[in-house]
Amino acid sequence: MPIYEYDCPKCGRFDVIQKMSARPLSTHDVCGSKVTKLISAGAFAFKGTGFHQTDYRKTGPACEKKSDSPACASCPSAHG
Repeated sequence: MPIYEYDCPKCGRFDVIQKMSARPLSTHDVCGSKVTKLISAGAFAFKGTGFHQTDYRKTGPACEKKSDSPACASCPSAHG
C-alpha cells in the first residue's frame, strides 16, 4: 500500500498508509483539523544487475582501449 503525505495546519506534515482506492483524508484524526493531501516524489532505488550503476558504468574514456579507429586517434587520452 502506498504512503500518502498530508499537511495539517496545527500539527504539520504527517504520513498515512492507505489503499489506492481509499478516499483521501479530510480531517486529521489527532486534532480534528482540516487537512490537505500533498503531492510528493516517490522514493525508489534500482538495485541488482541490469541498471546503470552496476552494469553500464564506465571506468574511463572508451578510447583508452587500443583501437585503430580515427576517433580514438584524436582523443587526448590516447596521446597521454
